[in-house]
Amino acid sequence: METHAPALRACKERRHNLALRQHFETAQTLLKPLRGDPNSHSGTAFYRAMNSLQRTFPDMSVSEIEALVAAVVRSVQTRVGNP
Repeated sequence: METHAPALRACKERRHNLALRQHFETAQTLLKPLRGDPNSHSGTAFYRAMNSLQRTFPDMSVSEIEALVAAVVRSVQTRVGNP
């Protein structure tokens, strides 16, 4: 009989684009106005956020920029004490 201890299993990285991780802190700083007021989450605010990140990281694709904006917004929405 073979047993599999959870501690012995290798953890598989579920993220596909690990390069985005290194830009997350900068994105949080750039998107601080967007993060501060959840009521400002409009199409215009997201466009400005994406435009700001695109100027800062010109080598990133549009889908990577969108993923970074979504990650920053998700981190704000999932904070403890945030309804």
